[in-house]
Amino acid sequence: MEATAQVPRAHRYERLLLIAIWGLFLGIGCWYSLATPPFETPDEVYHYAFVRHLAQGNPLPVQQAEVEEAWSHEGSQAPLYYWLVGRLTAGIDQSDFAQLNVPNPRANIGDPLFPGNKNFMLYSAAMRPLQGTNLALHIGRWVSLALGGLTLWLIYRIAQLAFADYAQKTHSWPVSLPLLTVAWVAAIPQFTFISAACSNDSMVIATSTATIYWLARLVTKATTKPITFFEWAVLGSLLGFAALSKLQGLGLLPLVGIATLIIARQRRDWRVLLQSALPIALPALLLAGWWYWRNYTLYGDWFGVSHLLSNNGLREDDLSWGEVRGFRYSFWGLFGWFNILLPTWVYPFLDGVTLIALAGVPFAWVTNRQRVSETQSAQPVRVLLLGWLLISVALLVYWLNQATSSQGRLFFPALSAFAVLLLFGLYGWLRYLPQRVQPLLGAMAPLVMVGCSLYALTVLFPASYGAPRAITALPPSAQAIDVVYGDSDKLYLLALEIPTDRFRAGDRVPVTLYLQAKAPISADYQLFIQFLDEDRLEIGNLTTHPGWGRNPTSLWEPGAIYADQYPVLIQRASKGNLPLLAKVYIGFVDPATEESGRFPIPAQTTDGTPITEGPFLGNVAISPAQPPSVDLAQLNPNGAHFGNVIQLAAVDYPPELTLGSTEPFTVTLVWEASGTPATDYAAFVHLLDNAQNRVSGFDQVPLEQFPTRYWRAGDRIISQFVLTPPTTAGEFTLWAGLYEADSGGTLLLPITNDAGQTTGDGRVRIGTMTMQP
Repeated sequence: MEATAQVPRAHRYERLLLIAIWGLFLGIGCWYSLATPPFETPDEVYHYAFVRHLAQGNPLPVQQAEVEEAWSHEGSQAPLYYWLVGRLTAGIDQSDFAQLNVPNPRANIGDPLFPGNKNFMLYSAAMRPLQGTNLALHIGRWVSLALGGLTLWLIYRIAQLAFADYAQKTHSWPVSLPLLTVAWVAAIPQFTFISAACSNDSMVIATSTATIYWLARLVTKATTKPITFFEWAVLGSLLGFAALSKLQGLGLLPLVGIATLIIARQRRDWRVLLQSALPIALPALLLAGWWYWRNYTLYGDWFGVSHLLSNNGLREDDLSWGEVRGFRYSFWGLFGWFNILLPTWVYPFLDGVTLIALAGVPFAWVTNRQRVSETQSAQPVRVLLLGWLLISVALLVYWLNQATSSQGRLFFPALSAFAVLLLFGLYGWLRYLPQRVQPLLGAMAPLVMVGCSLYALTVLFPASYGAPRAITALPPSAQAIDVVYGDSDKLYLLALEIPTDRFRAGDRVPVTLYLQAKAPISADYQLFIQFLDEDRLEIGNLTTHPGWGRNPTSLWEPGAIYADQYPVLIQRASKGNLPLLAKVYIGFVDPATEESGRFPIPAQTTDGTPITEGPFLGNVAISPAQPPSVDLAQLNPNGAHFGNVIQLAAVDYPPELTLGSTEPFTVTLVWEASGTPATDYAAFVHLLDNAQNRVSGFDQVPLEQFPTRYWRAGDRIISQFVLTPPTTAGEFTLWAGLYEADSGGTLLLPITNDAGQTTGDGRVRIGTMTMQP
């Protein structure tokens, strides 16, 4: 009596857990559907455009070469999902589609490491009521979510059949293997994200899973009872629905053949192959055959793939490792248009668990064959699932070699087989551990994945799509700027912050701008920040809409101050391995005039004075990739220190010249910084005769593009001074020194260490030269 009373209680407990998992999936999925702005899931704008086309009463779209429509990227897809959602949204006024469908021209697609412009649509930060296009889109998302929930129930039923011989083995677990299988699938962040998108993926996943469930049911039943005509017809109908959902549904055809062979072998009656042919083929052809015939008559292509690939991109090169990595990421969780990444440790963790689990499949398979004969009914189901997994991998490899579409969601129709075999292999290892830790280890990955979804919804999505908050006042660290951009629309740059640190090529410099509009802005202007070298050539550039794409100027609130920080990449250092003080050029461009040339809109001060240069609003100190290459041993050492911050390390000059030479000669000075100079200094090299009269000389800053106040300990600067030769023969001495640049030569930097050189009055003798008669 006690044993029989426990069974119903265990079933009730499992049903409650199943409902809880299902409810959690729907809750998180609904959260995804509301947190994701319109058309911020992959290809959603094209899927929705197909739905809208049908909702307006139009027939199926016909793709034409070089004719671009909103639905063109998906117009040759199988129509079941689009027809269903189109019928459900037919009564909704969707005339505001163009207002939502405004692409972000600077959108970052497929590069999750790039920090900004995650939004594919320009106005994704704007709040949208659930009406019009947005309502129709969300109905499509909720239909997808319902299909995702159906998929989970079907996976549970499949897992029950696949683990029928493990039911008693795991009776003491708080969760069963079928329940844990569903938990794994429900927890995958990308599956929930895609299930909450307006896309035909959810339809092909659900119909494929339904077909797998029915096949598993048939191969299980066939051990004891014959298959009826009606049951074969249901299989054919499910196959037709799958084939009408997406081309991937056709991959079930060879699996149906495998299942029929399994059943014939179980029944020891090969006539099953003939008896099943008509009831399977007839409903499948009636449901889906017309669409494939339409493709052939319209495009000369049964599948319509040629037009699909021409719009979405044919593969022209080999599949790269980066694409394989992107496929893995987008299987577990890569949101937006493949540009919102989970914490990087998540992917190797989930990959590792998966590899360990799948490695246990052969071991579990072999050991399971030793079980008693009454449990063998589950083995054909697992054979069936393994066949579907291998077929799906083959289809995926084929597709990835045809199209540039390495997306993890393409593997989701095989989630039932993947999850069941994963848990089959995982339990193959876990059953040798203490029983109390087995469920905890089995549930660890799903718990991590649920945490990832919550992290994405509460942190990643708001940071990627939410409008930046205005600040109430400028911080004390900000440098006030008096610049106004534009004529009718006026954009105010109130202040900026540029770090005084030293940077190198490859670094990103955080530049913070404080922007404001006094009145509404009518257009969406693009912001640019450029770093220019000494020749005014670009060595760094960032162009974006404000707010890293999330705050286009037409959405600015008048009077609000926005603090925008941009990490500007330094693409290269200056020429000759010399340090550089790059100019920071900040401006705005009107996209309406971009086709005729990217001319910045005019800038002026607040009193209306035009700014004709730049505006150049700051500087960035950039170190060379490596110090200037100079062999000090080949030069004349000096070693004198000026002010304990600058050392004259070595010099080079011609020791003698011939009288009558009119060609200027060059004196090279090698400076090394031992500290941080307090101000900007100029250097001089003077040529004196025996009476200490100056006969030639030249003053200049040591390095024009890098003033001394930016020098740091370890810097090496090479200066060259061009002097005219003396007009008389004799011995002459060369002297060098430094003085404050603004003093006109009166405030010399004192010599704090002569290093054995002749010095005097803030100058050091660097050598003598002879003018030969």
